Amino acid sequence: MESLGHIGLRCVLPSISRNSSAAGVLTVLHERLTKLLSENDTKAIQKILVSLGHISWNELSFSHLKIALDLIFSLARSKVEDVLFASGEALSFIWGEVPVTADVILETNFVSLSQATNFLTGDAPLLDSRNFGKRSSCEEARTTAQDEIINKLFDTLIYSSRKEERCAGTVCLVSLTMYCGRHPKILELLPQIQEAFSHLIGDSNELTQDLASQGMSIVYELGDASMKGQLVHALVNTLTGAAKKKKAIKLMEDSEVFQEGTIGSNPAGGKLSTYKELCSLANEMGQPDLIYKFMDLANYQAALNSKRGAAFGFSKIAKQAGEALQPHLHTLIPRLVRYQYDPDKNIQDSMGHIWKLIVSDPKKAIDEHYDVIVEDLLVQSGSRLWRSREASCLALADIIQGRRYSQVSKHLIKIWTTTFRAMDDIKETVRNAGDSLCRAVSSLTVRLCDVSLTTASDAKETMNIVLPFLLSEGILSKVASVQKASINLVMKLAKGAGIALRPHLSELVSCMLECLSSLEDQRLNYVEMHAGNAGIQTEKLDSLRVAVAKDSPMWETLDICIKVVDTNSLELLIPRLAQMVRSAVGLNTRVGVASFITLLVQKVMINIKPYTAMLLKLLYTAVLEERSTAAKRAFASSCAAVLKYASQSQAQKLIEDTASLHLGEKSSQLSGAVLIKSYLSNAADVISGYNAVVIPVIFSSRFDDDKETSALYGELWEDIPSSERVTLQLYLPEIVSLLCDCMSSSSWAGKRKSAKATKSLCDALGEPVSAHHHNILKSLLKELPGRFWEGKDAVLDALASLCLCCHAAITADEPTMPSVILNAVCAACSRKPKLYREAAFSCLQQVITAFKDPGFFNSVFPMLYEVSNQSVIFKTTRSSSSLSTSAAAEQDESASVSVSLDKVLNCAASSITIALPQDIIHQKKNMLEVLLNSLSPEEGWQVKLSSFLCIKELCYKFSDSGGSTAWPEGTDDFVQEMFHSVASKVVDSIRLVKIAQVHVAASECLLE
Repeated sequence: MESLGHIGLRCVLPSISRNSSAAGVLTVLHERLTKLLSENDTKAIQKILVSLGHISWNELSFSHLKIALDLIFSLARSKVEDVLFASGEALSFIWGEVPVTADVILETNFVSLSQATNFLTGDAPLLDSRNFGKRSSCEEARTTAQDEIINKLFDTLIYSSRKEERCAGTVCLVSLTMYCGRHPKILELLPQIQEAFSHLIGDSNELTQDLASQGMSIVYELGDASMKGQLVHALVNTLTGAAKKKKAIKLMEDSEVFQEGTIGSNPAGGKLSTYKELCSLANEMGQPDLIYKFMDLANYQAALNSKRGAAFGFSKIAKQAGEALQPHLHTLIPRLVRYQYDPDKNIQDSMGHIWKLIVSDPKKAIDEHYDVIVEDLLVQSGSRLWRSREASCLALADIIQGRRYSQVSKHLIKIWTTTFRAMDDIKETVRNAGDSLCRAVSSLTVRLCDVSLTTASDAKETMNIVLPFLLSEGILSKVASVQKASINLVMKLAKGAGIALRPHLSELVSCMLECLSSLEDQRLNYVEMHAGNAGIQTEKLDSLRVAVAKDSPMWETLDICIKVVDTNSLELLIPRLAQMVRSAVGLNTRVGVASFITLLVQKVMINIKPYTAMLLKLLYTAVLEERSTAAKRAFASSCAAVLKYASQSQAQKLIEDTASLHLGEKSSQLSGAVLIKSYLSNAADVISGYNAVVIPVIFSSRFDDDKETSALYGELWEDIPSSERVTLQLYLPEIVSLLCDCMSSSSWAGKRKSAKATKSLCDALGEPVSAHHHNILKSLLKELPGRFWEGKDAVLDALASLCLCCHAAITADEPTMPSVILNAVCAACSRKPKLYREAAFSCLQQVITAFKDPGFFNSVFPMLYEVSNQSVIFKTTRSSSSLSTSAAAEQDESASVSVSLDKVLNCAASSITIALPQDIIHQKKNMLEVLLNSLSPEEGWQVKLSSFLCIKELCYKFSDSGGSTAWPEGTDDFVQEMFHSVASKVVDSIRLVKIAQVHVAASECLLE
C-alpha cells in the first residue's frame, strides 16, 4: 500500500483489467483493505490510512475517492489515537492543498504532516497557500469529496452521541483546519468550525477537549478581525457561563452519559454509564423522573469540561488577542478569580495560566474590580453547583483579608450570610470552605471593630452592622458550628470594643442570657427528667448546671458587659432585664438574669435607685413563683442587692411582705426563708432595722411541721450573732404577739407551730415570760375546748411549760386561774384520741407540780381512780378467751380511749405530793385499790415503776420525822393496811420482773 501510495503521489493509479473489465485499484482491493483495517495491527492500519490519502492525491474519480473515504471513516469508532491522527492526515490529502509536495514526501525523510509542520505543538505558524502542494485533479470530484467529508463530520461524527465518534470527528476537523486551513472552503466554513469546537471543548474525553481547544486557537489565527472578536467573545461567554445553548444530541441506548465508575454502580453491582443503564435503574427504583436528575448531572459535568477546555484554548488565544480582551476584563476577571479556587486542579491550573497572561498586576486588577468580584462571589456562593459554592467561599476568604472598612462595609452582611449558609451546606467540602471563610471574615471583623487598629468611627459602624446580625442570625441559628463561631466572635468583639459596646448592651446581654439555656447540652435536660430514677438529687444537678453555664463563653461576655455599663446604659438595659425576669425560660437563663442584676447593682450602686421599686417588685414575685431552688436563691440574692439602695418605705414594705410569707403554704415559707437569708447576708445594714419583724418569724418557723422549712429557719436562727436567751428577751414582746396571732389563726399547722414555739420559749426563758403570760395563757386556753385537730397535743405541752415557768405570776394575777387551768386540762383528759389524752395527763402532772395547790387532790384523784379502773377492766376483758361481737366492738372502743396506766399513776404521785393527809385518808380505799391493781402481774414494768413512785410519795407524806405531827384519824390503820397489802406485791414484782431498774425502785419502796 505504501508503494501504491507513492505512485499515487505522482500520477493517477491506472485501472486493473479483471475478468474482461477494468476496475480501479481501490475497487479491487476494497475487500482486502476492509479486512486489514479491522485487525489489531496499529502500524499497518496507520500506513494503510496514509497510503489511502496518497493514492487519492491525484485521483480523478469520485467513486474511487468515495471508497477511500468509506475505508477511512470505517475507523471512526477506533480508540487508538495514532489511528485517528492517521485518518485525519489521510482526509487532509483527499481534501487537497496540504502544506507539502510530492517531492518532499518522496525525496526527504518525511514521516507525517504533523511532524513536518509541528503546528500542534505551536512551534510553527500556519503555512500559506504558496507552500501548498499542487496537483492536477478534477475539481468536480474533489469538491464532491470535500462535501462528503463535511457532511460526515458535521452531520454524523462531531455531534454524535458516542464519545469515540466525537473524538474521531474532532481529530479529523483539527487536521483539516491545520493542514488545509488556507483552503477557501475551510475559510468559508470557519464560523461552523468554530461552533463545532465550542461544542467539543465540553466533551468528557480529554483528547477531544484538548484538540477542540487547540482547534479554537487555529481558527483564531485563520480568521479575520471579526472572526477573532467573535471567537474571543464566545470563549469569554463559555468561561463566564453565558455561552449559548449547545446543539442537542439525540441519545441512543448505548450512548455513554457518564464514564464508567463516575457515579458508582447499580444495586446489582453492574456498571452504570450508558443511557439505557440509567433508564433501567430509574425504572427499577420506581422513580422515572430520576433520569432527568442524571441528565442534569451530566450537563453539569459537560459545563465543567467546557470551562476547562475553554481555558486551555483561551490561554493560547490570549497571547495573540491583546487589546481584543480589554472590553471583557470586567466580566472575565471575577470568573477567573473564582476559577482559581475550583476544586478541579486542572481548572485551577488553566485559569491560573490565563490569569497570568491577561493580568500583569494582580493586586491592582483585584482592587480595581473589587466590588464586581465580591458581588460575583456572593452570587455564586448560592449556586446550585457545589463547585461554585466551594470556590466562591475560598476566594472570598482570600480576597477580604487586609481590606479596609470602606472596601467591605457594603458587603459585610452579605458575606456573613454567605458564611453561615456555607457552614450548613450539604457538601462537606463546601462546609470546610465555609469554615475557612468564617475564620477569615471573623478576623476581618475583629480588626475592624478594634479601636486600636481602626478609626473609632469605622469601628463603631462595623459594630453597628455586625453585632445585631450575629445576635439575631448567628447565635440563634440551629447549626451548632454557626452558634459556636458566633459566640466566640461576639466575645472577641466585646473584649476589643470597649465603650463602643454600650449602644448594644441591651440586645447583647439579652441574647447571652438566653443562650445560657438554649445552647446548653440537651443531654442535661434528659438527665433532669430522669434524675429521680437515677438517684440524682435535683438540687445538686441544678447547681452543677448553673456552675457549667457560668464557665461558658456567654457568661464571660456578660462579665465584659458589666465592665462597660454606665448610668445611661441603664435606661435600655433595666427594662430588658425586667422583661426577662417576667418571661425568661430555662434554669440557666433565669439564674443568669438574677446573677447579672446582682452584678449590675454592685457596679452602678446608688445609680440603681430610680429602678429599685420596679426591680424589688419583680424579683420578689420571681422568688415566690420560682420552683427551682437554685433560681429562687439567685433571685433572692438579687432582691437583697437592690434592697440596699431602696428607700425606707420600699424596704419596710418588702421586709414586711417577706415576713408574712411564713403564714402561707410550704412554697411561700421556703421563699420567705431564702429571702430573709439573702437579706441577712447581702443587706445586713438594712435588715438590722427590722429585726423586730424578722426575728419572731425565724423563731416560730423553726417549729414548722415540714422538715425542710424548719431546717432552713433553724439555720437562720443559728446565724443570729447573739445568744438564744438574749435574742428571745430582746424581742420577747414581738415574739409573743406573733405566737398569739398564729394560735388564733384558722390554720391548724399555724396553731401547731405556735404551740411548739411557745413551749420552746417558756423552756428557754423561764420566769421572764411572766410579763406576757396573760396573752399566752389566754390563747392556749381558748384552743383547748374546741374540736380536735391533729397535733393539738402541742397546745397541752405549751400550757404545761407556761405553768411551770409562770405559776407565780399566774396565781398572783388571778388566784382562781390555776383551778381554771386544772379544769381545762382535766377536760382534755377525757377526750377520746389516745395521744391527746396521754399528752393531757402529762400536762396535768406538770400543772399539779407547778401550782402545788392541795385542793387539786380532791379534784383530780377521783378522775384518776376512774381512769385506772377503766384500764384494769379493759385488760381483764382482753385476757378473756371468748368474746362476743358486741364485746369485741366495746373492746375496740375502749382501746381507742384507754391511756397508759403509768401516766395516770404519775399524776396520782404528783397529786399525793401536794395533797393534805386527811384528803388521802378520805380516799384510802380507792388509793389502795389503785396501788394493788397497778402491782398485779398483768401490768408492765413501767406501770410498776410509777406505782412504786406513788407508794414512796405516800410514805413521805405519812412519815413522822419529829413525832410532833398530828395525824388525822385512821392514819395508823391506813399505813398498816398499806404495808400488809402492798409489801407482798412489791416483793412479788422483784421476783417476777427481771429488770434491774424495777429491782432498785422496789427495794427503795420497801425501805420507805
